[in-house]
Amino acid sequence: MNKRIPHTFINWFKVFWIVELLCITLVLISYQYLVNNGMIFQNPEALYLLFVFPFLYLLFFKRSYDQTQLFENSPQLLTTGNKSYLRIFHFKFIFLKNTFFAIIIALSNPIYGTKKVDVISKDGEIMICLDISNSMNVKDIGDESRLEVSKRILNGIVNKLAGQKIGICLFAADGFVQIPPTRDYQSVKVLLSDVETTYLSRQGTNIAEALKLAMSTFSKGKVPKSILLITDGENHKTENKSIYELIKKNKVLLIAMGIGSETGGPVPDISNRTLKFDQNGNLVISKLNVEFVQKLADQSNGKLMRIDSAYPNLSGLLTEINLRSKGYYRNLKIEVKQSLVEYPVYFGFVFFMLFLIIPVLKLFKK
Repeated sequence: MNKRIPHTFINWFKVFWIVELLCITLVLISYQYLVNNGMIFQNPEALYLLFVFPFLYLLFFKRSYDQTQLFENSPQLLTTGNKSYLRIFHFKFIFLKNTFFAIIIALSNPIYGTKKVDVISKDGEIMICLDISNSMNVKDIGDESRLEVSKRILNGIVNKLAGQKIGICLFAADGFVQIPPTRDYQSVKVLLSDVETTYLSRQGTNIAEALKLAMSTFSKGKVPKSILLITDGENHKTENKSIYELIKKNKVLLIAMGIGSETGGPVPDISNRTLKFDQNGNLVISKLNVEFVQKLADQSNGKLMRIDSAYPNLSGLLTEINLRSKGYYRNLKIEVKQSLVEYPVYFGFVFFMLFLIIPVLKLFKK
């Protein structure tokens, strides 16, 4: 009997490693295939927990060796109830190890492929008109520039939309449409994050041109339309009052967002990394022209919103936008990334139940 124990252990040890190597090979092949075909992990840092497995294997082998030695040194312990001990121990380790593996994969949230889902979306079109003149580099709102604060605000607005289309128009002395109204919010946020005042060489604040461009991007459908204009109102060109009449005629809501402080701050010279000075050697100071921004809102029957803090309350603005879309809904079938998290959760549950059931099966065999 003393000789059969090592022999049995060695046989199970071989079987264990054959199964383990086959499983590891299968997992690696599947992983490589899925990654090559577009699989990503939303929380890839969770995969670092896999480095714990070598230590689990070491503990397993040490425990197996200790138990084998115990039976070799004390054959009388090899009673009917202990004959299958090592086999059960190996199975329990496999099931528990696979449970941990499934939990780690679930935590990483694998995403693979797409699926179509039906959504009810609020209808509406919004154009962002963002001032990118040099004065938007002024840091008179905390330690951030007006442009940095503007981009964070707009990013927050995009995150809170309920299906309306949104686009971007950038302007200084000239303007251009960076992206027309779309429901691809991710693209809008990526483009917003890259916006700099160096996009346009001619300086100034030609708001009328920006509003014209924004109006030209709207569809002819009878859906609520809004323009979010963010500017400090400085260095504006000659006004074109016809654009305000066009906005009112088409019932477009203009929300004029005046950004900056009335005390202002020095204008940075981005190219030279210094501050700007005028022809007389005086420091150029930029202030929010709140009167001009208020006039914009009044002439178009719009609304004024002052931004003089780094994190303004946007609830009123979002309520205004969403109320305009009340009653305008559209059934959409959109493609979304498909999470595979339910599969490792399911397998993890199965393996854990097997881990718990094995000792019970041993009792039945008795």
